[in-house]
Amino acid sequence: MNNTTENPTVIFQPDGTVETVVVDQAISTTTRLQNFNGELKSSLQNGLEFTALLDQLIQTNDPHELLDAVTQLIDYRLNSDFLIFPQQYSEADFYLIFLSRLLQQHQNNQLILQSSDRHHELYHEFPGINAAGYFTFQIDAQNAGGAYYVERQSQARLFYVNFSKHILKFNATAVTSLLVVDYQKKFVYPTVKKFVLLLIKIGHLFKEDFGFDVDFNILDQSNSAMYPVIKADLPAESLDKLFVVASKAGHMLKAGVNGEAILELKPGLIVTFGDEAQLGMTEQEQWVINVNDSDEELSWFDLLFNYDFIRDWYLDNLNLLEIKVDPRYFD
Repeated sequence: MNNTTENPTVIFQPDGTVETVVVDQAISTTTRLQNFNGELKSSLQNGLEFTALLDQLIQTNDPHELLDAVTQLIDYRLNSDFLIFPQQYSEADFYLIFLSRLLQQHQNNQLILQSSDRHHELYHEFPGINAAGYFTFQIDAQNAGGAYYVERQSQARLFYVNFSKHILKFNATAVTSLLVVDYQKKFVYPTVKKFVLLLIKIGHLFKEDFGFDVDFNILDQSNSAMYPVIKADLPAESLDKLFVVASKAGHMLKAGVNGEAILELKPGLIVTFGDEAQLGMTEQEQWVINVNDSDEELSWFDLLFNYDFIRDWYLDNLNLLEIKVDPRYFD
């Protein structure tokens, strides 16, 4: 006697005939169980591979292994049709972990990685300014591998990083609105400067460890930095206004040999205003600002924070003077 349970299936053929097929239900059930078990094993293996990458992210001392781990994790799909993990880190969390680990590899622990039970996310705090807010990453929905470093309360996007394109770009607009306008009212310059130096350090690490193209923008401390403004052919009345406010503050705006405007704030600190042609850089008529500091420690940001008349002049004329940002990544 055949112990196998038979389940007849009736098939109606196109010519009108009827065919009865006997299906071995026991074999069919076994196959389904085997398929299920195979899919479950595959899902568990996928989870183990994920944990191996996470171990690499949080333990490696090699910056290239660190970058390799985060680039895989931000695209990793942990869940499957057979296995759902209810608690997971988000893509934005992996950027935060990566940045914290990168700084740790260089013996820098200034950014404190915290966890929010309320928002179910990780975030960064910086001692000294943490009373004003905290920082997270915001994923770029348009470009794979990209994310913005954002101050959560104001949503100011301080910089943009893209692992696929190997770029990091600072945002003059956000730096001005948050660190100059807002923080200038709340904190003393040395406190904010410590945070700015950390941002600059981050840029240098991406450049030196991974070869990223880094645009420091308004934070660039190099004497060769030229900060282009949004109004390429700045009207003369803008410099006239600067002449007036500088005079009231005890400084004299002078004309250079090529028609550029020169403002000496103190010995060893000179600001030049003019187009690139006047400054002998290119033949392009693009108005720029240059900060020449004998110690190469000050950027345009530092002058905006510390000199009231420069800050007022700049903020009152942002429609002409605002430092350009890359329009592909910043509005």
